[in-house]
Amino acid sequence: MDYTIDGTTKRYVSSEECAYPDYMPKRSDLYQYGCEFEFYIDKKKYVYEEAIDAITRELQLLTQADILVDITSIPKAADKNRCMQIKPDISLDDHGVEISIPISTKEGVKHYIEVITPIIKKYGYTNDETGFHIHISTLQTDGKHIDFYRFMLLCEDENLLSSWKPRVGYSQNVMDILSSQTKQQARVIKTKKGTIWNLEKIDAHHIEIKSIGGVNYHLQSERITAEFEVYANLFSEAVGEMTQRHKRVLKKHKEKIDKIPLTSKQEFVRALGESGILQ
Repeated sequence: MDYTIDGTTKRYVSSEECAYPDYMPKRSDLYQYGCEFEFYIDKKKYVYEEAIDAITRELQLLTQADILVDITSIPKAADKNRCMQIKPDISLDDHGVEISIPISTKEGVKHYIEVITPIIKKYGYTNDETGFHIHISTLQTDGKHIDFYRFMLLCEDENLLSSWKPRVGYSQNVMDILSSQTKQQARVIKTKKGTIWNLEKIDAHHIEIKSIGGVNYHLQSERITAEFEVYANLFSEAVGEMTQRHKRVLKKHKEKIDKIPLTSKQEFVRALGESGILQ
């Protein structure tokens, strides 16, 4: 496979052999999406570098985007978000890797879930440290306001934020502070590795969702796809007008807040600030 190199990053130009659409959002689209697959290369079966080369070859048949490959650092190319990326993940150990898809449509994310999870099964494995991250943002950065707090409450109402086994230290539900989890426990874990909250506001128009993951998460592609669809629909709701359902969820949340101790309220507000939800 031919490639150019920039620093430690190899760029493989998109292959004409790919038979799939490019899944790039159009200007008329309201939202754009992305996702990241964290996993470990199975070093009992593969040499790490050889596995990365093999994965790259397979991905060339699955995407019309260029592929950036870097086994030592994060790619810095100006167009990296328009590329497929294979890169190290700072929250994982030495043979951990992350595949990040190019900015896509909703159908694109579903395509990549379907075709990348078998690659993980072939070359690697997933454990409590690994996860699947979803990115959703508005295509235009002016005009519509996103109510991230409402989005969080809607996700909790759908039981999305706690539907997977908690991955302590890698993905914690900020809403758990209102029940059994404490920020003191979380703060100790956070010093080790990774960002801890499973919802993180990246900027005023962009949310990252880290609730999905754990041992063998890659074997549950249908479940991942179904939850992604719900997250995408709820994001759209958080942009729109307040509905009766939203008012009901907000009222239920307020009643819960009113019943908890002041210290828990303070920890909850602190966590919302860390995750960016209240910024």
